[in-house]
Amino acid sequence: MADKVLTGAIAIIKVQGVAVGKMKDISINETIGRIDVSKGLGSIFSDEFAVIKWSGTCSCSFWEINYKVSGVKNALRRVFGANILSQIASGNNQENFEDQVVLDDLGVDVDVYKKLTDVIDPNTGLIKPKAVPYATVRGMFIESDNVSITEGNVAGRNQSFRYLFPVTESN
Repeated sequence: MADKVLTGAIAIIKVQGVAVGKMKDISINETIGRIDVSKGLGSIFSDEFAVIKWSGTCSCSFWEINYKVSGVKNALRRVFGANILSQIASGNNQENFEDQVVLDDLGVDVDVYKKLTDVIDPNTGLIKPKAVPYATVRGMFIESDNVSITEGNVAGRNQSFRYLFPVTESN
């Protein structure tokens, strides 16, 4: 069973250790930038492709139910009512949207799990699944957050992130 293809039906996504509900999909992308290093004068051929940059992006889509609870939890804190501007701009010492975005230096961590069959109960015949780590994305910072409401369709929410560290594999 461990060698079966990972599908949405057997995937579990956790953010900060809490399972995410209503997620339609997740896409994790890493890009490695390289530059040609030529052999030197007199040759047009490259001798190596040196790495000069790494970047990671992640996008998530959700079925939209409630604006306050959908999306990746704590990726963007919005529970401030009218307190949008920072303390300095508004003249008050209240929690606010601007300071939460500007001062967030932790981001969020996302764990992807694969559900596997652990054992089948001989008395009931029911499968007891176990969750096995598939990959971890650490230090994700939100870059966009949008909601799409279309006639005749279920509303959706999409969020995209950049992350600081390469994805780690499970053991």
